[in-house]
Amino acid sequence: MLLVNPTPIHPARRSNPLHGFLRGSMIAGAAFLVLGLQSCSGRRYEPSLATRPYPVMLDQDRMVDVQVFRDGGDLIITNASPQSFIDFDLWINRRYMLYVDRLEAGETRTFAFGDFFDQWGESPVAGGFFRTEIPTPIVLVQIQIGEETPLLGAVSVPEEGRY
Repeated sequence: MLLVNPTPIHPARRSNPLHGFLRGSMIAGAAFLVLGLQSCSGRRYEPSLATRPYPVMLDQDRMVDVQVFRDGGDLIITNASPQSFIDFDLWINRRYMLYVDRLEAGETRTFAFGDFFDQWGESPVAGGFFRTEIPTPIVLVQIQIGEETPLLGAVSVPEEGRY
């Protein structure tokens, strides 16, 4: 008895495990690329993390011996003064703010640059290898201790590659 297959399979259309693997790899690669590009979209915008506006009515009183360095996406703050600072707001470029619980005399602390936010909930461009925009330079750093107290200026140390 001769059996006939009612739907003959053409040799070129046979299922090849390698083709399925390649097709799955291409789909996964495209999804990874789309997600990767979304995560590198530049500035982070989070309205729920918005801060209050910069206190333009306060003047800067004096400079204190606090140095601020940038290391990629981090901000390194060194308090070289004999004074400790407790419960203050750290302002960057008269726009971005971060509340700091304390900075002891002689202490060095590191903060993520992306943890600073402005009054609209936008953070500065932190930098890094996959950034899509030029990192926000640190030009002006100020410490605000109280609502009515004049601001204290800190020393912003520019990155070596900036000059």
